[in-house]
Formats: sequence, structure tokens, C-alpha cells
Amino acid sequence: MSALPCARLHHPSRKTASIIHLGVERDTRALDLLPQQRLNCYPASPLVVLSWVFHGQLHMVQTPVDGGSPVLSEPLPGMLFAGPSRTPSISWSPGPVHAISIGLYPDALKRVFGIEASDFLDQVLPMEQVLPAASCQTLGQAGTEEGPLFEQLEAAIHRCAHGCLATEGAATLHHWLTALGMRMAATRTGTGLRQMQRQFKRWAGQSQRELQLYVRAERAFALVQQQENPVWSDVALQAGYSDQSHFGREVKRVSGFSPAQFAQRMKSDEAFWMYRLLGEA
Repeated sequence: MSALPCARLHHPSRKTASIIHLGVERDTRALDLLPQQRLNCYPASPLVVLSWVFHGQLHMVQTPVDGGSPVLSEPLPGMLFAGPSRTPSISWSPGPVHAISIGLYPDALKRVFGIEASDFLDQVLPMEQVLPAASCQTLGQAGTEEGPLFEQLEAAIHRCAHGCLATEGAATLHHWLTALGMRMAATRTGTGLRQMQRQFKRWAGQSQRELQLYVRAERAFALVQQQENPVWSDVALQAGYSDQSHFGREVKRVSGFSPAQFAQRMKSDEAFWMYRLLGEA
């Protein structure tokens, strides 16, 4: 596993735990990285992600459908909105970079900003094209004051919420999905099943069945992180997959790699720093 100390997790305080799942900070300004070490591999995720680039540039790496050479996008804006992503993605920085990404629960997007996560599936856009102007102004002021950056960003998100906060947060995606299902059942008494399913998808961005994919992947990432030589049949069983084939298909869907390739890269490839952090979460 890489020992480069350039990435860290941030857990939300109690006041925003019902909005923020976690934050991730990447800072390579003090490191002399090779070009391949400046790649950043991200898993598919049900979360809405708000990102700030405080130093340097980031480009998305786009692979043509015909399998040709990867192509770099234009530099990403300094404030970025990413909707729930059903496929893994890769970015690259041409030099040192300092950025923070904060994952929001999809149902919180409606409470805080008044927009539906389901309208932005697989989309990456400048934050100003998606969020209300007043919210963008508030979020853009974060990082201009003294103190830890994540705490400033968290406080800005809290101000955008205007008191529209649920009482409990969720430690894992499993806990969030369970709590969301219970809230749905409590508020939709007498509603037909199909109507409840449609409402759930509007709240969460994807169906309950689709979201189970990420719950299993979250468990699998943690298990792979904990084991030096994973036994795949055991990992599949413990993570909730029906069999090893099911496990292999879903790991590839979320990460883009087979379980064996994924485990090797997670342990040795600097580009997989995000997966290592998520495994520790």
C-alpha cells in the first residue's frame, strides 16, 4: 500500500450528519509525484458530490467507446457538482493539487437546495449551473477564512440548509438506506407500492434495488482492505452477494476491475487512494 500522506477522510459533525456522508481531501503540494501517480480513480457512487479545487487543476480522463487512447477534458471548474454516478471515473492532475470533495446523501439535496438528485444522474457540472445562486455564493466564500477547510465548507453547507435538518445521521450507506426506507414507510401510509417506489427513486436518485449495489460494495471494499490475501468466496458471502460470480460482476461494475485486479491496485496503486480511504471509513 502506498504510504504517501496526501489524502484524508473528514467525518461530519452532528449538525450536518444527516446531510453529509463524508468528506475527502487530497493535497499533493508537498509531494513529487510521477505522472501516473497523479491519476485519481473514483468508484461508482449513489452520493451527490460537491467539490472544490483550491490549488492546481483537475481533468476528467475520458476513454472513447471504441477503446482508443484516453482523452483529457478541459480543466474542471473550481467548484464542481457531480450527481450520483453509476459508473467508475478517473481524473488527472498535471501538477500539484489541493481539493476537497464532500459526499451528500441524495435525499438531502432536495431538503437543502430544493433539487432532485434523480435529475442529475451521471452528470458532472459547474456548481453554479445546478445550485441556487445564493447557495453558490455561500459555498464560494468557504475557504477564505482562517481555520480548517473542511470545517468551513461544512459550516457553509449548514447555512444553506436553513434549519432543514433531520435529527439523525447515518454511519454507512446501509444505515442511510435503511433509515430512508423507514422514513418512506412512515410518511406514505396508504400509498400503493408502485407509487412508493417512484417516490423513493425521486428521493434517493435511484431505486432501492439499485442502491443495494453500493451497500454491498461498501462492505466488500472494507473487507478487502482488512485482509492481506482475501478469499473471494468468503468476501462475497460476508458482503452479502448471492455467490462469487455475483460478487465479481458487481465489483467490476463499481470499480471497473475484477476482484483480483481491484485488490492488487488497492494495495499498491497510488491512483486508488480513494478506495483505500473508503475501505477505512
